[in-house]
Amino acid sequence: MDIEIVVPTGMFGPGKYYLVDAIIRAIAEAFSTEGEWADKYGVNVETPIFSMHKFCWCDSENCPWCAEDPAPHFHYKPTDFKVSWYKYIGRGMEMNRQVSAQECAEILSACLALAPKKS
Repeated sequence: MDIEIVVPTGMFGPGKYYLVDAIIRAIAEAFSTEGEWADKYGVNVETPIFSMHKFCWCDSENCPWCAEDPAPHFHYKPTDFKVSWYKYIGRGMEMNRQVSAQECAEILSACLALAPKKS
């Protein structure tokens, strides 16, 4: 599956997260089911190389995404790259470290290689 992401300058504002925002949305869409707003909220998926979880509002004491120190919403396991957001991808986004455009391309490629085939 070939996916090209074109991000117009300033599309996500002047922030440093626009490329990470774009790849997470593309990955979410690739793993989505019909009717999900995956490119906005993400998806719940666990694979050998990455995990993604939507923002959670359950407020359960046992929920790892509602804890005082919540689990990341996106975790790329090979490099331990983690991203969290508030309610939807891009909003209040925080990363555990900066990533280069090259690393973003590698993350996108590796994650999309695991995406289910859509008809």
